[in-house]
Amino acid sequence: MFVRALAETDSLFDDPACQIIKDQKKIKVGRFTRIIAGRQRSLYIKKYNAFSLRFRLLSPLVESGALRSLRGANLLQEGRIATAKPIAAVENRYCGMLRYSCFVSEEIAGGKTVDAYWLENIRQRNGRGGFKEGRAFLRGLASLFHSLHAQRIYHNDLKDANILVVKNSDAESMKYFLLDLEGVRRCLRLSERRRIKNLVQLYRTLGRYVSSSERVFFLKCYLGRSFENRKLKRKLIEGVLIGARRVDSAKARVNRARGVYRA
Repeated sequence: MFVRALAETDSLFDDPACQIIKDQKKIKVGRFTRIIAGRQRSLYIKKYNAFSLRFRLLSPLVESGALRSLRGANLLQEGRIATAKPIAAVENRYCGMLRYSCFVSEEIAGGKTVDAYWLENIRQRNGRGGFKEGRAFLRGLASLFHSLHAQRIYHNDLKDANILVVKNSDAESMKYFLLDLEGVRRCLRLSERRRIKNLVQLYRTLGRYVSSSERVFFLKCYLGRSFENRKLKRKLIEGVLIGARRVDSAKARVNRARGVYRA
């Protein structure tokens, strides 16, 4: 039974039919198929490891990654924001201390990360058709960010790899799905700093593939009528640019330090 298999997650990952997507100290991700309710489904399983003694000792006081992901999925569904359908959230604890937790969700059929979709489906097209689809893509992506922030929903890692795009059957529109949900939460007040952080995350990942005019178009769609407020527009653009430079500088320092350490 599938429920019994979830209690022994290592056996799921060890199954030759399970495709390992990521295998790190903190997180392991696999893709497999199972028959559930008489129908074969393609599923993703994300295992959150209790990777240190300190983490285990504090774990009785906090929610596991799997339960946070389930909570995030429910929050997005309440806000009518698409995400992979959650199947199960499982914890393995001993004397209250977390050993690991697992979050299982359905595969999003035909989904591509936004960077891959932009490069493979839009950049390859020329002429008016490519321009029109590119604008529709950026408009939909801006609408996603606007909807999140309007509902005071914050995703702490809103980079291109955590947003999937699926072209709808009418071939004229696209649907966007959010992934990696353990950091999703609703704020009493979504601060400007968090809004800018989300925009910086997308700017640093997808932004390198789009032109300056396309970035301005995205921002115009995101701000809506507020885009006409020059002071607000300038402040937001400056905030994104400064934030991106700050993150790049921090990562460069870390990489240099690692290089010195290895040497």
